[in-house]
Amino acid sequence: MKVLDPQSALLTTSEVHDFLLQNPPRAPPRKIGSYVPISLNGYKLVRDDFQEYISSTVPHVADYPPPETFIKNVVPKLRTLGLSKTEAYMAINLGVGLGKRQQVQQSVNASQHTNGDVAEEEGEGTGAADDQEQENPAQEEQDELYQPSDTELLTCVIEEWEDRYPGEEGQEQLQKISETIREEYQRAQSTHATTNGGAGGEKEMMDVS
Repeated sequence: MKVLDPQSALLTTSEVHDFLLQNPPRAPPRKIGSYVPISLNGYKLVRDDFQEYISSTVPHVADYPPPETFIKNVVPKLRTLGLSKTEAYMAINLGVGLGKRQQVQQSVNASQHTNGDVAEEEGEGTGAADDQEQENPAQEEQDELYQPSDTELLTCVIEEWEDRYPGEEGQEQLQKISETIREEYQRAQSTHATTNGGAGGEKEMMDVS
């Protein structure tokens, strides 16, 4: 047997998230006679960890249109721009071209920062040692709120991009990639909203119970 395309089994984060949404965890099997029920603890832990990753690291993925209306259409167009399937998937996972990626992530960071302030207030008076550990809280906050631009993300995603797209051509190509993802995202959102009667097609949070 020969593997023709080793990348054919790749999935985007959006596709995994959508699959888990459509397939909630099943009820634990009942013990019948001497049959030992299969433990689902490991499976539930994977779901918990994945949902935590979506919520804290890539919250924009939760708002992606269904893969069949977005991923299916945008990947072939990114391939025509010279990206490999892996590079296209990584760009999609990172939310390249989506301004809301920065807005959502900043909202999450602000929420986490607020929660951290509350915890800090509750822990006041623990000693001078704790104060010394936070040498520059303002700089730490700035680092947390910083979001890389589409160009910065793509230069990390595309292998040897300076050789593949030298000079001004490189900047133009990066711009085309961002615009392509943005246009297909908006088209997929519109299609999904129309299909669902204009309800907006918002996804529910994944059940991790």
